[in-house]
Amino acid sequence: GPLRRQVERFETVLVEHLVDVFGRHWPDDSSDVVAEERLRAMIRSMPDRLDTVIKTLRKRLNWAMDLMRRLDADRQRKGTLDPDEDALYQRCDRLVKRLKGIALRSRSEAEGYDENNTYSVLAAEGFLPGYGLDTGSVIATALMPRNIMAGPDFVLPRPSAVALREYVPGNLIYANGHRFVARFFHLDPVPPLIFQVDVSKESVLEVGAAQPGAASTLGATSIKAIPVCDVDLTHVSHITDEEDYRFQLAVAVYGYETERHGVGKRYTWGNRREVKLMKSVHLRLVNVGAAAKVADGELGYPMSLVTGASRSPLASQAELEDFENSNLERYGKPTDRVGIYADVIADALCIPGLASRDEAYSVLEALRIGMTRVLEMELEDLHVLVVARGASDEVDGLLYDPMPGGSGLLEQACERWPEVVAAAEDVVKNCPGVCERACIDCLKAFRNAHYHKYLDRKIAAERLAEWGYTLEFRHEIPASLPKEKPSGEHQPTNQAEDRLRYLLERAGFPKGEWQKQIVLGPPLGTTTPDCYFPGEDEYFKGVCIYLDGLSVEIHGNPEIAERDRAIRTHLRNTGYEVIEIPVSHLEDREQMAVHFSRLANYLMGKERARELRTNKDWFE
Repeated sequence: GPLRRQVERFETVLVEHLVDVFGRHWPDDSSDVVAEERLRAMIRSMPDRLDTVIKTLRKRLNWAMDLMRRLDADRQRKGTLDPDEDALYQRCDRLVKRLKGIALRSRSEAEGYDENNTYSVLAAEGFLPGYGLDTGSVIATALMPRNIMAGPDFVLPRPSAVALREYVPGNLIYANGHRFVARFFHLDPVPPLIFQVDVSKESVLEVGAAQPGAASTLGATSIKAIPVCDVDLTHVSHITDEEDYRFQLAVAVYGYETERHGVGKRYTWGNRREVKLMKSVHLRLVNVGAAAKVADGELGYPMSLVTGASRSPLASQAELEDFENSNLERYGKPTDRVGIYADVIADALCIPGLASRDEAYSVLEALRIGMTRVLEMELEDLHVLVVARGASDEVDGLLYDPMPGGSGLLEQACERWPEVVAAAEDVVKNCPGVCERACIDCLKAFRNAHYHKYLDRKIAAERLAEWGYTLEFRHEIPASLPKEKPSGEHQPTNQAEDRLRYLLERAGFPKGEWQKQIVLGPPLGTTTPDCYFPGEDEYFKGVCIYLDGLSVEIHGNPEIAERDRAIRTHLRNTGYEVIEIPVSHLEDREQMAVHFSRLANYLMGKERARELRTNKDWFE
């Protein structure tokens, strides 16, 4: 009501302002979009649209709280809840926390807004600005000692790609006149992943989730890795005037593309070298440890996977032993050497098929420094990643933009390519130190220490001279999305699907919708359950049944399995119920009775669910 009265009071002023703003440079061929009548109608309808959004959020909250009250009553009556009911209670609790702004989504997610958080919904609907909302930033909380009267604690948000390099054990963080070190990590409740690491080729390969007791079986080239997460920073000291430089831990970050990206452009550099400018490239980056230690074969950071406490990999042996013994004494478990990984969505400039790592790192570093001279950017605004190509010496080189949504620097670099190449040539041809390969006056910097051995200004100068100054556009590159159903399953999907159809009909279930596509929105896209039973409203949107074939191509592929988990978690959090049926269960009477009892509980009530559980004549 008060908002509506204010809108009515100032309607003329608002309309005049919008007409002036949109009337300056709006294209003539679509002027009807910003016609005065359209703008006036939008202003008048705004209070009603806001009221609709608020009521929808209120319905979500009331639905979750009512269901939690009913489940609490069941818990008091029965003493405990069934597993399905307990899981439903936890989902409702998470929804309430999100609506109240207490719990945000996973920090390892790199794209999109939190569609359950109240402020995020209002921003997505256009009623609040979105730039101050959570979009996957990793939060470091600087804990100020109370004895030095230095003020309250404060937070330092970073994009996940930046936090992966900065918020690591052993690094010093400088802020507000103080020095801090990352000490206590807020571990996500997911098992660490195991990565196979080839230090010589600077490559990583995910081999699966860590199992209990797996630490003792890890080889010298294997490492557990946790997703990048929030961290508490411990105060070290004031910043003094005597400090001549600031310490930054050089880290080894390896990675690979996950074969998913947005639209892009293909160029030819000097009629020979291919260059691709890609939007929204999906990268998995793994920080495998401090560069100096990794070079000596010591991977990871000392960390307790029980508490999230950590120590610097450069700490003394006595300190590391004390940390290990303390963890064993308190929790009965040893500490681990762990890496940190992040799934990053970034714009990238890719130069595929480079002859060697020397060529890749030297050319990319020269281009990056050249861009700092031509564009308004700092060196760390773009990062370098070199990806191995199997057993070949050839590699793909990437310059990627760690800023979520992109900062536009790579597009500017392509537009001003002759200037960038000329500046890069000046860096490598006119080194003030006249070094033989590379030095701090040309290509070397503290933050790129882990690939100093590859830098060679003469190689960079030769390639830049050979490829020239022209960057010619060839064609658009279409977006690439992951396939829903890779071919080659060991058990044919149609055979399993026919068996499931038959059993559902025998058990008297209503007809479901087969292979129905459900739109999830960015960044997950769509999903296609094998069978879908529609729900009654937005609070119960239906049941999705997935037949898990357990094939090598699907569930043996860690990337696809991780995406499946993310999709199904999203469905459960947005009003759907999900039932996963392994194909092997289709011939198991008792297992199918469990699945069908659960399905009947959602669709036909507890009485029918109990009948299907006890009378299994429907199974043949």
